[in-house]
Amino acid sequence: MTSSRSIVEFPVPRVARPFVLSALFVAGICAMAASLLVGQEARQIDDGKIANVVSAFERIPAEGKLFSFERGAIDLPRGGHLQGIQMRFDAAGNRHLAFLSHDSATVAYLAIVEFPADLAREGRIVHVHTFKGDGRSPPLKHAGGIQLLGDLLVVGLEDNQQKTRSEIQFWNVGNPEKPVKLEHLTIRRAGAPEDKTAGAVGIAKREKDYLVAVANWDSRAIDFYTSNGKPLDEENCRFELRVRWRDDLAEKADWRPDELFGEYQAINLVTDAEANVSLVGTHTARERDFTDLFAIDVGREPTRIVRKLASKQMGLDGGNHFRYAGGVWMQNDGLAILSSQRNVDPQTRINVAR
Repeated sequence: MTSSRSIVEFPVPRVARPFVLSALFVAGICAMAASLLVGQEARQIDDGKIANVVSAFERIPAEGKLFSFERGAIDLPRGGHLQGIQMRFDAAGNRHLAFLSHDSATVAYLAIVEFPADLAREGRIVHVHTFKGDGRSPPLKHAGGIQLLGDLLVVGLEDNQQKTRSEIQFWNVGNPEKPVKLEHLTIRRAGAPEDKTAGAVGIAKREKDYLVAVANWDSRAIDFYTSNGKPLDEENCRFELRVRWRDDLAEKADWRPDELFGEYQAINLVTDAEANVSLVGTHTARERDFTDLFAIDVGREPTRIVRKLASKQMGLDGGNHFRYAGGVWMQNDGLAILSSQRNVDPQTRINVAR
């Protein structure tokens, strides 16, 4: 940013000085405004905050707009289907990026798609990233619902055969063509079949720490993990299990508009201006697609941690369903709901309701 002092000292001929000073002053103001806007958007994205989550949820349209991207000549692993979807604006590259997780018969992977800044033309896959599991068999080849928080991508990998193991992995995708794993943050889970899987994950930044939510098989239970207050990029930062919430034991007398907790393909966490945490889940039931809003308070007794606030049926076109990829995109103090078709085809369509 150009300061007023540097403007005064800029060497220009005396006659030209008024014009140049004026031009430089305007340029400086524009740069300052742009910097503030970028900073504001970065704050929203990095913190994952929405001023009023309930109001933002109510403003989500029931129908969205289809965007397509080309697969190109990229070879993808066989089997499975799309599982999670996130989007963000990449200011450095002046483009939008979509991140889509996918399972397969052999590995879990992430397809990263580039769209133009104005979203006026179709996108293209710019990178395919294969997630490494724990090296055991059966492999952790199922990547479920994901969430972005700034440059941080959180993904759950699970063994979808024996269904006894999973890992929550954290990746820096600031350079989307070269994701970097934050190995020290990995959460490893093991237990009885279907109990410690990780079909969907969410993350929220709180005042002093981070909160991670992990849904097991068919979202029958959600485990909440909290960090130890260290910055995420510090080697001694760790996540520990805080509490478990179970759907079958939940107190639901104050749930609205119903007592249904779906088989969520994606669960994304959002915080508001008062630091309250909400969960937005997407699921498909009886060929209908729903997005649901819940209040989250891990300080309450386990049966009351989750409270349903609202539900909305979505009209998804282009073969999109939440049983495939679903997710939330936070932008401009609002919420957008994302979905996809089943697989990455030569031309793949995603739906953005914003």
